[in-house]
Amino acid sequence: MKQLSIFISIILLILLSACQTEATPLYPPATATPTLLLRPAIQPGDGTDLLDRLLERGVIRVGVRVWPEADFAPPAFRGFSESSISRALNGFEIDIARQLAAGMGLELELIEANPHVIISGDWRGSWDIAMASLAPFDQPLTNSSAQNMVYSIPYGYMPMGLLLPAGEDDIQTLAQLSGKKVGVLEHSAYQRLLTPEEWPLTIQGQNLMPQPPADIQLIIVSNLIKDIRQLGQPEPDLDAIFGPSPILRSAIERDIPVKLAAEAEVVGYQPMVIATVPQEGLKVERLIGEINTILIRLERQGTLSEIYLDWYNQDLSQVP
Repeated sequence: MKQLSIFISIILLILLSACQTEATPLYPPATATPTLLLRPAIQPGDGTDLLDRLLERGVIRVGVRVWPEADFAPPAFRGFSESSISRALNGFEIDIARQLAAGMGLELELIEANPHVIISGDWRGSWDIAMASLAPFDQPLTNSSAQNMVYSIPYGYMPMGLLLPAGEDDIQTLAQLSGKKVGVLEHSAYQRLLTPEEWPLTIQGQNLMPQPPADIQLIIVSNLIKDIRQLGQPEPDLDAIFGPSPILRSAIERDIPVKLAAEAEVVGYQPMVIATVPQEGLKVERLIGEINTILIRLERQGTLSEIYLDWYNQDLSQVP
């Protein structure tokens, strides 16, 4: 009887051991989700860089150019689903700004900034970095603080195109804009690229596009979306609009009677960068370095591609 009791005890121990082994395996199964390794927090420096102030404050302030309307998915606009008093900002640049703040472990504060002030570089501490489809031209604006701007690597490459009334057949190339009234968004790279006095404009010594005719009648507009609609009217005020191809193409998809010039559908690609300026004696090398590190990681992870695909159904994170 005693031997039977010992035998039963041994059997129970074996069964208990088997159950414990099944419940807590020594090695996870091959299909187990891998553990995500968190990136180490950014270490503070010696206090001489703007990044140190941001880490101490826990907030990064991003100046953005807010477009007046939400149609055609512009870079940044006020959402129409929230209350009219406080509507959240949306757009592909807003999504990238959120990724940057998260990558630095900082809270994001979005500031609607005056486009003229953004490109002037005279921010007076109102924001820390700016995202406004900026182009890092080798030739900074004269008589401004823009000469002190420091730029990141590109977070995207915006195709530039030429929009025409649907019935316009005489204009196919930039060269055929001679004497024509061409609309461009004020305080933008497109305005500088079509301003004869600005040429030659280069980025790292390279031209972005062929040189346009010197006698273009440049019409500066503040609401590009409004003028895109007007271009589709029977008697438009403009002969053409020069701007970001994805937004121009959206007008065609909305059945507005306009079209992209056959030989100038993509005139060139504008690199879009993040800008910052030294302020109050603080350098910005570490800040820009950290931004570049995050942008490289977002590109490698495919996050930048996903953001552009969400907004434009095409990947603008690299030049095709």
